[in-house]
Amino acid sequence: MNPLDQENLIGAYESHCTAKVQNKFDIEGSILKRLMEFSYSVPDFRRSDKGNIRHRLTDIIILMILGRASGHVGRTAIIEFGRHNLHKFRKIGLLSNGVPSEATLCRVEQGIDNLAFADRMQARINYYLS
Repeated sequence: MNPLDQENLIGAYESHCTAKVQNKFDIEGSILKRLMEFSYSVPDFRRSDKGNIRHRLTDIIILMILGRASGHVGRTAIIEFGRHNLHKFRKIGLLSNGVPSEATLCRVEQGIDNLAFADRMQARINYYLS
């Protein structure tokens, strides 16, 4: 058997075999788990004592990071990315109250200290690499 002969290697073209795609996602040990750990380490700067916070800060941070990593730069594009993948986000326990509005994303972006955020992200990356 030729090592590059994938037809014989996986047996996908045999008449008695069927392929099954499983849509399972294991968060343990994944990059997403590490990203979630990082987002939980960011202190919430919002007025949580007023009782009007609908979205968790961790959900918003992960949405913004994954949206930008997927090529969606603006807030509107990130919101559309969130809406398009809302079912997937909910499967992993994120965005239980839906996708935040553009105003919410704006407030979170303005409230996060970019240098402190970058320093914390760099420290997390160094921790995982060492």
